[in-house]
Amino acid sequence: MSEGTEFLVKQCPCFREFEGEQLCINDDNLRKMVTIDVDTELIGSSHVSEEFLRIKSIEDDLCFCLAYLGEDELYHCMSQQQNIKIRGQEVNKEEMKQALEILAPENARYSSVLCGECLYNIIAALKEEGHEACPI
Repeated sequence: MSEGTEFLVKQCPCFREFEGEQLCINDDNLRKMVTIDVDTELIGSSHVSEEFLRIKSIEDDLCFCLAYLGEDELYHCMSQQQNIKIRGQEVNKEEMKQALEILAPENARYSSVLCGECLYNIIAALKEEGHEACPI
């Protein structure tokens, strides 16, 4: 995977579809969501300003299914501007990078659609076992 590909991740690890409902499980809180499919190629282009990346949705139930890497080296929900938390802990750049290396092929781009549940499970395993001892 090339450097910088982990900036924007399409399928947020906290997004789930269950029995026809779209859910967010960020920070172990379950919320029903309405999703909007956002083209990640557009977000990565010069047509979208930095301000757009930092604007919080007016609607608390709106989800773009995107996680982005903030200047603080933590991942944030694109639509809600909240830190992505798994098992009560914020997801950092290194954890996401390791999870993406496991899931994504060598030539994956940031716009690749990934398995959100798979990302969640890998990051949870990294958090439980610690980076060095993780059996993955």
